[in-house]
Amino acid sequence: MSLYTKKGDSGDTSLPNGKRVSKDDARVEAYGDVDELTSQISFLNAICSAEGNIPAIRRVSYYKPLFERIIRELFAIGGAIAFPGSVNMFPEEIKALETEIDSLERSLPQLRCFILPVGSPASCQCQVCRTVCRRVERKVVTFLRESQTDPDSNGVLKYLNRLSDLLFVLSRRLNADAGIAETKL
Repeated sequence: MSLYTKKGDSGDTSLPNGKRVSKDDARVEAYGDVDELTSQISFLNAICSAEGNIPAIRRVSYYKPLFERIIRELFAIGGAIAFPGSVNMFPEEIKALETEIDSLERSLPQLRCFILPVGSPASCQCQVCRTVCRRVERKVVTFLRESQTDPDSNGVLKYLNRLSDLLFVLSRRLNADAGIAETKL
C-alpha cells in the first residue's frame, strides 16, 4: 500500500468521517496547527534531553514525562477537534497544568515586568511552543465559531490557554536551570 493516495492533489482532504473538505477548512486548520504544536513540543523535549545546563535528574525525571504527557494530550485534542462533541474531556488535564504552573511559579522570582523571549535554546524553543499554542487557540476559536460549537463543550480552549501559560512559566524555569538571567524589557 502506498503512502500517497493523490486524493488531496486538488486542494481538498478527507475528514475522519470521510467527508471531503478544502484543506483550508477551519477544522483542518485547527487540527493541523495542533499537529505543528505537538511537533514543536517534541523538539523542545529533545532539546531539554540534550541540554547540558539542565541538571540530568531534572531532564529525565521532570521535563521528559511532562512533555510526553502534553504530547499525548495534544493528540487527544486533535481528535476532539476532528470529532467535535464526541469527546468530553480535559478537566483533570487542565487541573494538572494549573498545578504545574503554580509549582513552577513558586520556584521562580515574582514577575514584575515584561521579559524578552531570549535565553537558553530550551527556553527559546519553549517560547516558540507558547506562540504556536496561542495560534492554535485562535484557530480553534475560529473553528468553533464557524461550526457553531459551544466553546466550552469539551475544554479544549481552556486546556490550550493553560498550556500556553505553562509554556511561558517553563521558559522562565529553563533559563533559571541554565543559570541565565531574564532579560527585562
